[in-house]
Amino acid sequence: MYIKQFTGLSRVLLILSLTICKSVISSGYVTWKVPGFRAIQRVSIATGENIVFYENHIDTLPKYSLNYEIDPSLLDLNGHLFQTNTGLKAFFAGTGKVFQLDTASLEIKRIDETVHHGYNFDSYQFVRNDTVFSFGGYGFWIQNNLLTYFSEVRKEWNLYGTAPFEMSAPDFNIRSSEIRFYDRVRDIFYVIHNNELMEYDFSTKQWRSLGSTLMDYSARDRYIVHPASDTTVLLMSTRTALVLDIYRNRVSNVTMENGAILSSGISPFGFQCAYDASEGLLLPKYSDKLRSGYYFEFVKNNNLIKAQFTRLYTESAAGYQSLLTLSFVAFTLCAIFLTVFLRGRYQKRRNAIFDTVQWEVLERSAAAPLTTYDFNEVLGLTDTSWEVQRRKRSEFIKGLNSLALQQFGAEVLLRVRSEEDKRQILYHLNPRLESALARLL
Repeated sequence: MYIKQFTGLSRVLLILSLTICKSVISSGYVTWKVPGFRAIQRVSIATGENIVFYENHIDTLPKYSLNYEIDPSLLDLNGHLFQTNTGLKAFFAGTGKVFQLDTASLEIKRIDETVHHGYNFDSYQFVRNDTVFSFGGYGFWIQNNLLTYFSEVRKEWNLYGTAPFEMSAPDFNIRSSEIRFYDRVRDIFYVIHNNELMEYDFSTKQWRSLGSTLMDYSARDRYIVHPASDTTVLLMSTRTALVLDIYRNRVSNVTMENGAILSSGISPFGFQCAYDASEGLLLPKYSDKLRSGYYFEFVKNNNLIKAQFTRLYTESAAGYQSLLTLSFVAFTLCAIFLTVFLRGRYQKRRNAIFDTVQWEVLERSAAAPLTTYDFNEVLGLTDTSWEVQRRKRSEFIKGLNSLALQQFGAEVLLRVRSEEDKRQILYHLNPRLESALARLL
C-alpha cells in the first residue's frame, strides 16, 4: 500500500513539475534582431506578447492583436521568420501553421488552412524565389524525406519531391549529423544524412550523392545551423564551431578560445542560435549565473574566415561515374560538331567549283568511263528525242570542261571512241586531274 501511495504521489509531482517547466519553455515565439541595436525583439504568436531584450535591460511593448484562436500547447516550439514579397511570415515546424505579422499595425493573422500536422518537427525551412520550403523532420514515429512548399494561393503545404533515402524511425542519437543547407547563389539544396552528403539541384530537379563526409561527429554534439553567408553554413555545438563550404568541398574549424561562437544550449527565452548583424553575428547566450538569465556575444565576420580548410567529404564512385559520363557526352558532342563543321566546309568548297549534277558525273567517271546512256540518265534525258539528247549532252560537257579549264587548267572529261565498238563514244576522266579531284570527290 505504501509503495502504491508513493508511486501515485510521484506521478502527481512529476506532472506538476512538467506543467511548471512548460510555462518556462518558449510558447510560439518568433524573434528578430532590432536594426541599429544589439537587441532582440520577441513576439508570441500564442499571446501577442511583445518584448525587446537589450544587453542590460528588457522593454515590454504593446501587445500584438490576434485574429485567431489557437491552443498555446500547439505552439511550444520556436518559429522561423521569413521576409517575403507579401510581408513578414512566421512558420512553425511540426504544426504547419503560418502567420503574417504586421509590425506597423501590431496585428498577427493566420494565413494557412492546414489540417494535417505533426509530421515534420525539427524540419529545415528556407526561402527560394519568395516561396518557403520545408524539408525532413520527424513525427508519427518516422523520420521523413519530404520536400514541401507553402502555397499562398492554396494556403496549404504541397509536396515538391522526396529525397533518395527511405523514411525510417527517428534515431535521435544521430541527429547531430542531420544537416541541411540551401545555397541560394547556386540554387542547390544540400543534405547530410547518416554522414552521406547529397545535393538537390533545383535547375535540373535531380538528386545526386556527392560522397561520405569526413567530419568528426559525436552523438553528444547537437549542431545548430545558421547561414554564415549565401553559400556557406555555420554549425555550432557546445564544444565545436565549424564553417562548411560545401560547393568547394571544404570545412574550417572556427572554434574560439573564449567560446563566443559556441552554443550555450537550449534557451528558455526563445532565442535563435545567431542573428545577422552589421559586419558580424549577434549570438545570445543563456546563463543561470546572471540575473537577467542571458547575455550577448558579438563575433565579427573575419573570425568566420579561416585559411585552415580541410576536405569536407570524399567523392563517391557515382560522382566519378557521372563525371566520366559527362566527359564522354561532351567528347561526342564535340566530335559531332567538328564533323558537321568540316563537312560544311567540304561541301562549300565543292559547290564553289561544280554543281551537284556535275559532281555526280565526275564521281561516275572516276569509277568507270561514261556512255551516252549514262549521261542521258544523269541529265534526265531518257524520254527525250535523240536530237535533244545530243544537244543537251554537248552543252553540259562543254560547260563542265570550261569550268575545269578555269579551275585546273585542263578539260576534265575526254571524248574517246570505244575499242570494242568504234561507233560508241565514251567519256573518260582526264588522268592529269585525277589527283586534284581526288581530294574533293
